[in-house]
Parts: sequence; C-alpha cells; structure tokens
Amino acid sequence: MLTKEINTIGLGSFFPKTNAASLEEFDALRSIQNYALFYTGRHAIKHVLTLLQKRRNIRKIWLPKYYCQHVTSWLKTNFDGIDTYDIDPFFENSTLNFEEFATDEDVVILNNFWGIYEYKIPTQTNRATFIEDHSHGWQSAACKESKADYCFASLRKTLPVPLGGILWQPNGQEKLSVDEHSITEDFSRVWNQIDKAMTLKQNFKAKAIGSVNEYLKSIGETESFLHHQYTVIPVEKEHKAYLLKYISKDYNAVKNNNFKYIIKKIAPNSEFEILKKEKHTSFGLELVFKHRDSFDTLKQHLIHNKIYPSELWPDNSLDHHYKYALNLHIDFRYTEEAMDYIAAQINSWNS
Repeated sequence: MLTKEINTIGLGSFFPKTNAASLEEFDALRSIQNYALFYTGRHAIKHVLTLLQKRRNIRKIWLPKYYCQHVTSWLKTNFDGIDTYDIDPFFENSTLNFEEFATDEDVVILNNFWGIYEYKIPTQTNRATFIEDHSHGWQSAACKESKADYCFASLRKTLPVPLGGILWQPNGQEKLSVDEHSITEDFSRVWNQIDKAMTLKQNFKAKAIGSVNEYLKSIGETESFLHHQYTVIPVEKEHKAYLLKYISKDYNAVKNNNFKYIIKKIAPNSEFEILKKEKHTSFGLELVFKHRDSFDTLKQHLIHNKIYPSELWPDNSLDHHYKYALNLHIDFRYTEEAMDYIAAQINSWNS
C-alpha cells in the first residue's frame, strides 16, 4: 500500500533539511587526517591538479571513459591534455593496466565506482600520480584505506548539506587548503539558496507546505551555476563548521541494512543485475541493464509510482555487456517499509 509519507515526498532526489542530531555518530575523519574542505568535489580536484601543475609538467590527465559527464566537461574547460581510459564500471572483474600510465608526468583519476571498487595501485616511485574519487563511496573501505596519492569526494552526494567537497592525502602532510586571499566569488548566495530549497522540501515532506516545483526550480538554478563556475575559493568558517557537524555521522549503517533487506525482496530478472560485493556497502541500490529500452521503461514505471531514481551517468557509451546504471536511493531517510514499496514496484514491472 502506498503510504502517506511516500506519496507526499516520493523516494529519491536531493536531501531535505536534516537535523544532525537525528543521525548516528561516526568518526569519519579518524582515517582521513590530512584534509581540506571545499564547496564542491570539482573544486577539490581542480585544486590538487593545479598544485601538481605548479611542481612539474603534466603530460596527460587521465579520466575513466565512463564518468560523470558534467565533471568531465568541467575539467576539460579548465585543463588541457585530458585523455580517457577504458574500464568496466560495473564489475570489478578486469585489472586496470597501470603500465599504460608509466610516466611520472601522467595524472590518473581513479573512480571508486559505487563504493565497491578497490585498486591495487603501483608502489614504485617512478610512476603516475593517482587521485581517487570517492564521491559515490564515502565511508567505504576503499575510501578509508586508500593507497592513492590524493583522494577527493563530493560530500553532498551522501551528506544532507547544501554544498561540500573534500580533498585528502592518505599518509601525507602537504598543505591542501586554499589561501584566504584567493576569494573572488561569494558562495553564500548559492549555499543559502540550496539550504532554502532543502528547507522547502522538508516543509513539504512534514507539513505538505508549498509545492514540488518550488524547491526543484531553486535546485535547478544552482546546478546551472555550478556547471559554469570555475574558480576555487576557500570555504567560509560558518560553512566549514556546518560541514564538520555532518561529516561526523554514519551514513553506511542504515544504507547497509536497507540494502540487505531489499535485495531479498526483489525477484530475479534477466534484464538487469543488482550490483553488490560481499562485506561492502554500495552507494545505493544499483541496477545495471543490458538494453536501453528496459532501463527506460523501468525508470518511467518507478517515476509514475513516485520513486525517483537517477541515471549514473547518461551520455556514456560502453562496449561491455551491461551498459546502463539506475541508482535508487536507500539511505538514512528511508525505512524498511519504503524498501518494501520500492521492491514491490520493481517486481510489478518484472511481472
């Protein structure tokens, strides 16, 4: 049965305003000690690439061919010499040929796909610089135990915060923060606009005040700004304190329980496979498809029933057997009742 809560707010989309006290504590920074906070994950990766450019010539910056189209476009606007390498983003069944990046003038962005990828990074000194993206694997084992030279993440993928990115250096002590004098743009307006949209969504969820279009319009405007904003600036003190309050929370425990619960409810289907890895928690419920038409019909079926999945990521082409990823949010916002509803809708499409 469709409950009032699910019917009112839907399942998915960006976070509503969330009281930090309602979330379980977790010392996420115990294993990530040398870090700096940013307004976005893009700022974090641009900052470290700029630091590296100042020290030496960079021949190429390698990105996975399968990667967020917005981040790829944003980086190409900021840097020359970007190339791509092929990797299966869904199944950790093929070894990445690290020898392809043999020169120490190469920089390689590795992606912790869905929080379940782990790389055996070469240990020799004369090699490429490896930077690992944990945006969809925050608090995963690979995130906490990374052997990369640098790591970064877009925190707002997991934390209920208006903006947020983090850069850290595993086992390193370099100064990673942005100098205060580099401020050229005011991010307070954007932060406040997203914060207001999150509050509007929370009010709509709790009291049915306002409309969906009201907060979606505001979010759309800020996303458009971020896609075309290229200056890295330091995070204001009040925003930094806000981010630190939410970083110290556990985002994997509920997600892990929801994942274990829901996969037992979903009937097998030859059109998709559920991504999973033993002893790991994936970013969400990730369904990967062979065929675009099956992906599209399930996505539309879910939206019709007020479940709002995301595609990770559109506009990517793959030569692998599975080609399309549908992400369904199963995070701390949702109960086992919501998992029952999601599974029932997937199964009704199956039948």
